[in-house]
Amino acid sequence: MRRFLRSGHDPVRERLKRDLFQFNKTVEHGFPHQPSALGYSSSLHLMAIGTRSGAIKLYGAPGVEFMGLHEENNTVLQMHFIPGQCQLVTLLDDNSLHLWSLKQRSGTSELQEEQRFTLRGPPGSSPSATQITVVLPHSSREVLYLGTESGNIFVVELPSFRVLEKRTISSETVLQRVPEDYSNRRPCELVEAIQEHPRNPDQILIGYSRGLIVLWDVQSNKATHHFLGSQQLENVFWQRDGRQFISCHYDGSYAQWPVSNDNRQPEPLESKVPYGPFPCKAISKIYWQVTKNGLPYIIFQGGMPRASYGDRHSISVIHGSQQIAFDFTSRVIDFFVISNADPAAGI
Repeated sequence: MRRFLRSGHDPVRERLKRDLFQFNKTVEHGFPHQPSALGYSSSLHLMAIGTRSGAIKLYGAPGVEFMGLHEENNTVLQMHFIPGQCQLVTLLDDNSLHLWSLKQRSGTSELQEEQRFTLRGPPGSSPSATQITVVLPHSSREVLYLGTESGNIFVVELPSFRVLEKRTISSETVLQRVPEDYSNRRPCELVEAIQEHPRNPDQILIGYSRGLIVLWDVQSNKATHHFLGSQQLENVFWQRDGRQFISCHYDGSYAQWPVSNDNRQPEPLESKVPYGPFPCKAISKIYWQVTKNGLPYIIFQGGMPRASYGDRHSISVIHGSQQIAFDFTSRVIDFFVISNADPAAGI
């Protein structure tokens, strides 16, 4: 009797099990898991989020959402929109760059990867020679500026990712006009920041980790100004009219620098440690929002006292004499500011 009670393999039942109970992901919606990078396009009003698994998601108006996935499944470190284009460049932790575009297909838009590229050095060179630390998509939409750990800046053409070797900005060239006592004491080291001049696309601001900042003219291929910082640099941000910029540093300080034709090596107008005088965490990013009828807003990430707030995650806002810190329960990866002001308008 038992042999009639034993269950055998029933292919119909197995197929029903798969159809009814097997999990199949058909759609994904909402905030992604393990975000690692953030990007924003003020002209397209699109926000991009990258994750540790190599996924990228674009968000626009309510109901507007696009998704892409890198084949490598590596962590997304940086995301940058090409100015005025429906294109996005991503940097992964394997040092590869990827160009994405929004394409129309069958009446709908979708995010597609168009190109991928890995910056290579000459045979025998160290990996740091081409390890990318910062990416600047130029407003011309024709090139990317790639800062590296070696202190060199490479220029690659879009969309081909062809390296324009004659336009490379080497750290040795940058140091030629720096005072000898300063260059001997504080070499360039890695590139921490590259920012395009808001009024002159032929000039870019280059910041190095040891504190040196230079204003570089890409047409003449030389530095027009040197800003000799004494603290380890984290980031820089331009004032909208290009007459000043602000830098933030590892010791929790920020400094405002003037840019004029009268002084090619100016001192900072102001240097401040917002949460001093005790040792503070680094200010990793800073934003300077000017207003037509009032004082500017200074918004920055980090900078809190190490002893009492070393484990906090904060964004601070300074407006005149007012200073407010927003405390978050999880690590702040990045931030951006949405402003109604026209970036091209006068101040």
